[in-house]
Amino acid sequence: MSGPGLNVPRTDPRWPALRRLRPPAFMLVNVGIINIAYALVMAAVLQGWLPAPADFATSLRGQTEWEAPLKVIGSIVAGSLTIIGAWSAFSLRRWGLVVVGAATAVITPTPVCFVGFPFALWMLWVLSMPEVRQHFT
Repeated sequence: MSGPGLNVPRTDPRWPALRRLRPPAFMLVNVGIINIAYALVMAAVLQGWLPAPADFATSLRGQTEWEAPLKVIGSIVAGSLTIIGAWSAFSLRRWGLVVVGAATAVITPTPVCFVGFPFALWMLWVLSMPEVRQHFT
């Protein structure tokens, strides 16, 4: 099997769990990367380093002095937790961290939460299966 995480033969008892976990985990890694990229673009617009449409820039600058930077930091932390959780799913480790990673794909303070919602539900559904959960260390 190619891809990140464990490389196990098809005869290994963990194979079905990995086969079910890899697609939603891969998508959550992508959601985390998009979330961090969006947060960095928000930070660049706030600092005036990037030109942006007037309504986007004024909506960011119209927030309180601490609200917009807090959203940027929160988005970077949420995106990082999403990536770390998805990466833990690839290696069947830290079930709780994988659940937190899926949850942070939804509760991020950026519009990326709409992209992450179906993949987080997919991951949580797969994680709830007893045959998948038993293989986590």
